[in-house]
Amino acid sequence: MAQKRVEAGRGQRTRVVKGAGASSARKLFFLLIAVVAVAGIAVLTYLSTKKANPATVSQYDSTLPPVKSEGYVIGSPQAPLEVIEFGDFECPGCGRFAELTEPDVRTAFINTGKIRLRFIDYPLPMHANTWNASRAAACADAQGKFWPMHDLLYANQDKWNGEVTHDPDKVIKGLAHQIPGLDVGAFNKCVDSREMQAKIQAHKKLGDARNVQGTPTFIFGSRQVFSDRGWPFDTFKAYVDSAMAELDSAKKAAAGGSKKK
Repeated sequence: MAQKRVEAGRGQRTRVVKGAGASSARKLFFLLIAVVAVAGIAVLTYLSTKKANPATVSQYDSTLPPVKSEGYVIGSPQAPLEVIEFGDFECPGCGRFAELTEPDVRTAFINTGKIRLRFIDYPLPMHANTWNASRAAACADAQGKFWPMHDLLYANQDKWNGEVTHDPDKVIKGLAHQIPGLDVGAFNKCVDSREMQAKIQAHKKLGDARNVQGTPTFIFGSRQVFSDRGWPFDTFKAYVDSAMAELDSAKKAAAGGSKKK
């Protein structure tokens, strides 16, 4: 009988310990669920806040009356092919194209009258200072100096972009002194007044209408192309050649149709 009571006592003690362990496990389980829930809410809050406050929203002024503007053109109006670039002044890929490829494009295609290039700035929401650069470029354009400013902005991205300064206008005003013939006083006044804001918004609407997904995006005839793999000269040339071939085919087809008549 004594042996039985000892065994029963041991069994009871074992059951008590197991009950305590299960209770602790349940508490730990619910604690983990609570931690995951709180973390999830924090992440969702961060994402929703980030999405709701991009630089584009904070700088877009819906109260301005719309204006019509279709960007900036370099090259002969008689060039058989117009290539359109949607670019962001703070975009690293656009900077690489402007610095590494575009000089050869100008030499081989633009200066020879084969193409004209239309640049339309398309500010992206992740770039804090891109609107400032676009407005400055438009202010330079008011004096016929868009392309020199275009080149300076891309050559000096590391001095005025959103990762290095909260006062891009100051840096860009300093760069403006490098442009021969630019009235810096009038330029600075234009920059400070933000009078070119509506013009940049007009350009952005053109990109939205084209469903531009990233920069640089190029339009060669009927083909709209975005690539994040870079734009070496040979790639650009291949698209130009293809678009030129399409134009030649269309001309031949039109000529053949007119002869039949």
